Amino acid sequence: MTLPRNKFTVLAALWFAAAVYSLLLRESEGGAPPFPNFDKVAHFALFFAQFWLLAKAYMTGKHPIPYRGLMIAAVVFAVASECAQALLTQTREGSFWDAVADVCGAAAALWFACKTEQAKRLK
Repeated sequence: MTLPRNKFTVLAALWFAAAVYSLLLRESEGGAPPFPNFDKVAHFALFFAQFWLLAKAYMTGKHPIPYRGLMIAAVVFAVASECAQALLTQTREGSFWDAVADVCGAAAALWFACKTEQAKRLK
């Protein structure tokens, strides 16, 4: 699975760096969330954006999107990020349900990319 070289790949790399920083390097401030399960929405959105940018990089480069490879990457990234939060931070904890929200965000982005590709083919 080779990434195409375009601006969306660069944006995906920057988004990944920001995600690692926000999840692992910046400690949680411990404030009250704006609504229940806010963290699940944030995890979903984080992974949706990451995998939409990756899919967009493939679409822009006119390469087939490697859906299976990207979903495997999403699962690995979700599990690794939750384990890292549990083991490497003091103010965060790893959560199975956060990992589920992560994978659901990636799956939604890839589903949206698939539908976008199908719509473009129909034109």
